[in-house]
Amino acid sequence: MKRSLLIIAVAFVVTLTAIFGIRASADALAVVLGVVLGVVASVPTTFLVTYILTRPRSGYNVSPTPHMSQQPPVVVINAPEKPAISAPSAMPALAPAIQARKWTVIGDADTET
Repeated sequence: MKRSLLIIAVAFVVTLTAIFGIRASADALAVVLGVVLGVVASVPTTFLVTYILTRPRSGYNVSPTPHMSQQPPVVVINAPEKPAISAPSAMPALAPAIQARKWTVIGDADTET
């Protein structure tokens, strides 16, 4: 039963492919062939990535070793005697007042308000 179903399915696919190949243009056939070859080319890469991601990692120890501390080391860097960038000598007390903008709309009638 399974064998006859497989033979019928293969015959159907081959017939459908032959009909499409006869009726389709050369551009359509090129696009379909490119898609099929692209998918076939990605299969080995997919298997390789799946193998690399699922293999057991025997060389790595994920548990912390006894000599590792839980607190990160403290690093102290001394500041230079003289700062490299000097601060501005005088800061203005207030920023200058923002003046209102005058907008001109192109295409409107000139009206004074």
